[in-house]
Amino acid sequence: MELRRLRCFVAVAEELSFSRAASKMYLSQPALSQQIRRLEREIGVALFRRDRRSVELTQAGETLLPGIRHALVHVDQSVRATHQISGLGRNQLRVSFPEYINRTPAVSILEDFKKHAPDVELEEHEVHTLQHTRQQIPELVAGSLDAGFVLSPVDEGVLEREHVLTIGLMAALPANHPLAAWQQVPMWELRDETLILFSSRLDPDSYDYVTSCCKEAGFNPYTIQKEDAQLYSGATTYRQVAAGTGIAIVAPPPDPLPKNSVLVFRPLVEPTPELELVVAWRRDNPSPNLAAFLELVYDFIRSD
Repeated sequence: MELRRLRCFVAVAEELSFSRAASKMYLSQPALSQQIRRLEREIGVALFRRDRRSVELTQAGETLLPGIRHALVHVDQSVRATHQISGLGRNQLRVSFPEYINRTPAVSILEDFKKHAPDVELEEHEVHTLQHTRQQIPELVAGSLDAGFVLSPVDEGVLEREHVLTIGLMAALPANHPLAAWQQVPMWELRDETLILFSSRLDPDSYDYVTSCCKEAGFNPYTIQKEDAQLYSGATTYRQVAAGTGIAIVAPPPDPLPKNSVLVFRPLVEPTPELELVVAWRRDNPSPNLAAFLELVYDFIRSD
């Protein structure tokens, strides 16, 4: 059973899209599909149900996925250990982060690391969709990332975490919306609005938290959930808001906004929805570069 074939299976299972998985694996879509078909023939069962609109795991695929992930983690760990013994390890640090980190003070941690360790190759993995943000967790567990800025909670037993900052969420509104004239928007004022939210399937913790804030304000929200992770990229969500589809609850936008922007962003209050951003890493990662990076994280926290 070829390792690359297994990695293709995991990529499709995580993306639930052959096109995105192919891009992730640096393969053409037909080549990826062929790898999956060969794996299915080798195992003797169908691993995916797919049609022109969707891809989902079969029961057999769901059963197989945890074991394959576990096996690949052990393979990657063994290869890294071999490289360290042989002196082949690159002097690098692999850090992932959601794109909105660039609009928060936490970006200074990355900049400070470049200044303090110019001889270390900082491999930055910027993620732009909600599903990719959550996929940082298995990549951290597998050891393919050294550290990641991720949303709490982080429940994986092999990972450590440290609070970095709290992100206050905002309402993205069309510029001609009545609420756009307000300096801040009480949650109650969203009671009659259609809310564009990330999918409860893609990120149940964050979805449940935001909807609980609505309930705390006294209403059950009417939501449009973005089941396709690609549709929850910032730019696509903003286009949906501008088209009048609904109001989005988002992280802080680029600052300053273009003068001709058709959107406005207003802080939400009563209650104020906030998400906790943490840095997570494997506690058994011996990298001195990771240790140096974490020192800068602690410095940032102490100075906050």
